[in-house]
Amino acid sequence: MLLLSIRFHKLVTRCYCPSAEVTKRALKAGLKPSQIKVYGLPVRPSFAKPVPPKDELRRELGMDEYLPAVLLMGGGEGMGPIEATARALDNALYDESLGEPRGQILIICGRNKKLTNRLQSINWKIPVQVKGFVTKMEECMGACDCIITKAGPGTIAEAMIRGLPIILNGHIAGQVVQ
Repeated sequence: MLLLSIRFHKLVTRCYCPSAEVTKRALKAGLKPSQIKVYGLPVRPSFAKPVPPKDELRRELGMDEYLPAVLLMGGGEGMGPIEATARALDNALYDESLGEPRGQILIICGRNKKLTNRLQSINWKIPVQVKGFVTKMEECMGACDCIITKAGPGTIAEAMIRGLPIILNGHIAGQVVQ
């Protein structure tokens, strides 16, 4: 289970809480019921709409239509062990005995331009697409079979909406994994 460390400030006009459990924590921290609104976890409206079929999305993204695909990312800032994970996947998804790939990777580096450039310069054994900041994350998720990412609540919620299996490979400060 993933628990978030949450801090509340008593002088806020409105505190939007994603669940009844967080609402209880806000009340316990001293907020008044009039300050609290249970709103749910905010996700992009585009995740409420269907996306084109997986093979079509893969073509649009320059991916192989038929190979299983891993989406690898570290949020908008491209944080976490993205390069190390990509290198491990490159080895794991390449069949040495057949000399061919068993899968592919779509890597989203966010605003991390150094990481984007470094990953784009690698001679991968398997098909790898490296992108910087993207605005159509629902399409990237729709093109892939699973996601490996840091434990960002927005990304987790969006992946769950898409029915995408999630592997968490890190978390940001303030998040506690139990």
